[in-house]
Amino acid sequence: MYELYLENCTEKFNDNYQPVSASVYWQIFNEEFNLGFYKPKKDQCSECSKYDLMTSTEKEDHRVELEEHLARNEEAQKAKATDKQRACENASFRSVTFDLQSVLQVPSSDASLMYYKRKLCCYNFTIYEQASPNDAHCYLWSEVDGKRGSNEIGSCLLHYLSSLPDTVEEISMFSDTCGGQNRNQNVAAVLLYAVQSIGHLQVIEQKFLEKGHTYMECDSMHSAIEFARKNSSVFCVSAWKSIFEVARRKNPYGVHQLNYKDFFDCKALCDQLVKNRTKNEAGETVNWLKIKVLHFEKNSRHIQYKYRYGDDFSAINVCGRGRPSVTGNLPELTECYRSRLSITLAKKNDLLALCKSGVVPKEHHHFFKNLPSSKKDTDCDNSE
Repeated sequence: MYELYLENCTEKFNDNYQPVSASVYWQIFNEEFNLGFYKPKKDQCSECSKYDLMTSTEKEDHRVELEEHLARNEEAQKAKATDKQRACENASFRSVTFDLQSVLQVPSSDASLMYYKRKLCCYNFTIYEQASPNDAHCYLWSEVDGKRGSNEIGSCLLHYLSSLPDTVEEISMFSDTCGGQNRNQNVAAVLLYAVQSIGHLQVIEQKFLEKGHTYMECDSMHSAIEFARKNSSVFCVSAWKSIFEVARRKNPYGVHQLNYKDFFDCKALCDQLVKNRTKNEAGETVNWLKIKVLHFEKNSRHIQYKYRYGDDFSAINVCGRGRPSVTGNLPELTECYRSRLSITLAKKNDLLALCKSGVVPKEHHHFFKNLPSSKKDTDCDNSE
């Protein structure tokens, strides 16, 4: 900014004006002006940001598109607020938000050597209930126990739904629109299976917020965990579990540490349970990437969906024509992994180097030495 100030003085005043020094400029800017730099508290919407940078002509061409985008966001936020209010008033109805936290790492400390070495990735799937007392749950696993795709997300959701009290008959679940994790046929199959297999559940709805405007109550859990992590070192996966447990003092988070045996094959379940997934009952092609609401009912072989919150539902007959009802014998769940997953040999060597350097305490060396590894080029911490 000071350099721009010098250029401006030269352009406007030539040699007739002597610019002030950098120290004087700094003092005036900080003490005589009520100015500051705005730091966004959350990610900004790329569509809205792109529109703000357009010329007036471009804005006019894209105005309708932006208005549609903002209208969809308003519909989603209104629906979330309505469900939150309903959950506060009706004990048989529950509304939650869920999301996967940014990747956590083991080991993690302030030692400078940590910055230059590859570390073990850990994942935290969070579920936050919108009604008081705002119970919240963390599902924690490492990259040798699972990935972060639809198998893992679907398994966590089924675990949560199975733990609900018998008084809960309906539930709405809000999330972002990540196709590999939340908005896909595999997770839809899990929810269809859940509503049919869990006796007290009558209705499950999965709802998606507008892309770029996906801040949810469960994001507060991520902030609380990051705050609790400050000034602490993490040398094993269970240490993250301890941090989760103290991140909220009043009504602490329920923490569930998972291993590879806790994840089942959602794709295999989808192949057995959802025979038809591409055409609705009117013969129209279903665009899963545009769906905003999915509706599942007990004793129904239909998945209902809509592209806008204000639209009427369309229906997919998941059994197809001439097939038995989905309400008959449900398929058995199969494990997704038969053993722990491998990390790259290069990553393991980095972890062992951290142990050898002494920045990782000796009592944790055995854990890192026994991590499964292979010479593959990529780690197992990617989405499916």
